[in-house]
Amino acid sequence: MEFGLAIPHTGNLASPEYVRDFCQTADELGYDGLWTVDHPAIPPHSESPYTLGSEPKKMPDGAVARNLVPNYEMTSTLLYVAGITRRAKLASSICILPLRNPVLNARMLATLDIYSGGRLVYGVGVGWLREEAEAMQMPWDRRGARTEEHIALLRRLWTAEGDVVSFEGEFYRFPDIHPEPRPLQKPCPPIVIGGHSDVALRRAARIGDGWTAGPMPPERLTDLVGNLRGYLEAEGRDPDSFPIYGNAGIAITAAPGEKGWKFTAPNGAVSIQEVDVLIERLREFDRIGVHHLRIGPTARDRSGRLEIVKELAEKVLPALR
Repeated sequence: MEFGLAIPHTGNLASPEYVRDFCQTADELGYDGLWTVDHPAIPPHSESPYTLGSEPKKMPDGAVARNLVPNYEMTSTLLYVAGITRRAKLASSICILPLRNPVLNARMLATLDIYSGGRLVYGVGVGWLREEAEAMQMPWDRRGARTEEHIALLRRLWTAEGDVVSFEGEFYRFPDIHPEPRPLQKPCPPIVIGGHSDVALRRAARIGDGWTAGPMPPERLTDLVGNLRGYLEAEGRDPDSFPIYGNAGIAITAAPGEKGWKFTAPNGAVSIQEVDVLIERLREFDRIGVHHLRIGPTARDRSGRLEIVKELAEKVLPALR
């Protein structure tokens, strides 16, 4: 099982210098992936229910902003990180495709894949925040169909043969244009579908190069993976070779007044002296079939979070590999 970290490009600790220090440290310590999130327009108030939890719920006013502002843009951040790291995969979880122009998006992503030496993993989804789409002047209706056509357009440009390529769809179209630059990864970078609904799981099984989950415990993930495997079999695809990107949903935090750190799970806080409990908890994701697991170090300050990243690499990752 591979292990990834969320890039701290959002929230009150975010800064260019901290993104640099965090990503270079993670890359040197052997983490397998560095992940961004995508919210280009965050409203202070919304009526849209948050749909990625176990049950839809309305977010309190200002809740999204408290977690994500400032929010350095996702693709720009990955391009920056591509130039200061060497080995970790560069990933999105998730890019909200209906908010983006697909032709420009294809060019930016191909550029990122080339500049990074072929390290892009592109996690995508339809989004949940209608007010964000309205601020971006983007249609909210039929966003699932728009997302699927966006994916088809990306692959059309990236895998085009010859000197020119055209596209004619329901929502997007263009006459002959030059397809270069094409991505370094062939036939194209993996496009990993996000979302927890049956519609999203079926979409992943039908057109995805993998599925990416939001933060959740193994118990919930087990049920969703079971559904996904059934949809993959119905599509004639091998569930055992279909990559699953999980998010442990465990906040690993500095312990005020104590040495080391602790992690917060459904059964409460566990200290560093009980690291075997954390290791066993993470092993549950491996048994479910997760290919790449994101874990979440958090702290009140930047140095504290970096210390957790280092301790995890020293005491936890070797046991799980």
